[in-house]
Amino acid sequence: MNGTYQVLAYIGLSFGWFTWFVWKRKKHLDHMHGMIIGMAIGMMVGLMTGLLFGAVYQGDLYTSTMWGMILAGSVGFLFGIPLSILCTIEGTFSGIMAGMMGAMLGEMLPADKVVPLLFLFVMLYTASLLIFAKLIETKGKENREEKKWVFTIHNPMLPAVLLTGAFIWYQSLPFSFQFTEKGETTLEVVNLVAVDFSYKPNEFVIKKDIPIKVTLKNGGNVEHDFELVSNKHIVIQPTSDYASQHENTAAKKVHLHAKPGGTATVVFMATATGTYQFYCTIPGHKESGMVGSITVL
Repeated sequence: MNGTYQVLAYIGLSFGWFTWFVWKRKKHLDHMHGMIIGMAIGMMVGLMTGLLFGAVYQGDLYTSTMWGMILAGSVGFLFGIPLSILCTIEGTFSGIMAGMMGAMLGEMLPADKVVPLLFLFVMLYTASLLIFAKLIETKGKENREEKKWVFTIHNPMLPAVLLTGAFIWYQSLPFSFQFTEKGETTLEVVNLVAVDFSYKPNEFVIKKDIPIKVTLKNGGNVEHDFELVSNKHIVIQPTSDYASQHENTAAKKVHLHAKPGGTATVVFMATATGTYQFYCTIPGHKESGMVGSITVL
């Protein structure tokens, strides 16, 4: 699954859990606490979704802004419904405003800056949910002495484990964004992760005559590479990292090689539509399923 969809799924699932957690304990919250939490949740979700859609719909600020406003505003609205009218209003408008700001960030920033900024937002969002949950649970002291700490929010190890899990999960995400550089040149960016023995993602779609930047990251324990069967319709761009190309030129095969933990980058362009296969040329890897395809429209 593409990194964008994984982040959206994470936001939805974590928001669902946290909302259920708060609703079950709403009698322990006063209006002010509900408003603060609702505003914080709406703003964080708005920044994350707006940033994502701003990167996905690069060049179409209207669409990215609308999606960011709708999703984040809905989150603030749903969270506040059972708490209070003020919480609903504050959460809704905070989400709408943050969705707008996030979309503008995604529109202005290049793709290689979106991913680390989104990482910061995701970690802040996760930490905030855990802190709010801890405060709410502490405020409601009913039956605390009867509860075991192993699987509850009171366990001091639980936040550390969840944050570490979120960190590791995010680092493995395969993102694919388009962005516009100076000079109105559209460049599509694909982050390809090689593991033992597969690619993530192993399929993606690009447009004909538009440069694509592929960064191969070796997340496995052995050497891996990436070779694209060009059929003489792939042109390597001058900005490529030729040290990783083994002296490939325009019409030859695109080849990247990375040692464990290493990365390699190439920029190329497809001059004809169709489906192009890529695979790992290390002996036995292709036979083990380390293959993928690029569809050019």
